[in-house]
Amino acid sequence: MTEANSSSALSILIGSFNINKRYPPSDINLSSWLTYPSITPHIIAIGLQELPLTFTFSQQKSVYEWTQLLERTLPNYQLLSHVRLNGIILFIYIQSSHINQCSSIATAKLPTVNFFKTKIIKTKFLFKGFMNIYGNKGSVGIRFELNQMSLCFLNCHLSAGENSYALQLRNQQYSLIHQHMLFKSQCKKFQWNINNHNGVFLFGDLNYRQTETNQDELQEKTDILKTYSEFKIQFPPTYKYKPNTNSYDLSRRSSWTDRILYRNNHCRIQSINYWTTSMIRFSDHRPIAKLFFLSRLIH
Repeated sequence: MTEANSSSALSILIGSFNINKRYPPSDINLSSWLTYPSITPHIIAIGLQELPLTFTFSQQKSVYEWTQLLERTLPNYQLLSHVRLNGIILFIYIQSSHINQCSSIATAKLPTVNFFKTKIIKTKFLFKGFMNIYGNKGSVGIRFELNQMSLCFLNCHLSAGENSYALQLRNQQYSLIHQHMLFKSQCKKFQWNINNHNGVFLFGDLNYRQTETNQDELQEKTDILKTYSEFKIQFPPTYKYKPNTNSYDLSRRSSWTDRILYRNNHCRIQSINYWTTSMIRFSDHRPIAKLFFLSRLIH
């Protein structure tokens, strides 16, 4: 395999998968999802949503199983960092030969909230989840610097639902993440918001649906793609499947709820490919992945 064709360019593979609160089969092979022919990415970011949320032991078991799977799939990589918010987790793996070049590593997490207007309080925040303990929607992020470029990765899980209220919640949660997500250095002397980066990658189960008139909500009902870009989708909707089959569950409109978006600031980001795989079928979602090249702009 080869790396990016410029010494200053970074190759980045991002994978996202809603695992539907299920444990992966013991014999699962992730290669069709997290590897790409002829290219060995410098960075691999993996975002999972809906990890099992039962008891502490089960949560630890799920993370352990996925860590073992990822390390088996990515033998020439080392884990740079990971961050979890209940059912949402993000792993960043770096090629072993480049991991010592990474600096200014920081993580962040933000449970999203619903906005309720009342006569007494104009805006009230109510955290989603059981007894306000478990936020079941939100975002986790990791930022770091490599090759004199600052990178930010955001794994998000926004509210589900096909009605207009659910769409409003998703848009509010997206705004909340961008307003309040803050990365702090370990020494607490430095902090960064999402905008303070050359490359920002936002992905996960964003839950934007196909409307009854077959419009894509993300494209037609939000302003998100005025800020972010997305490579053209050329694969079938990734939700909702009957688990362990290639058949859709017709109780929901089939939709591309799982997305990978990006934006650049004083750098060039080139999308190479955007794919899913039908080889991994244990969830009601299909995993997705995207490969990028990122390079500095020379002034």
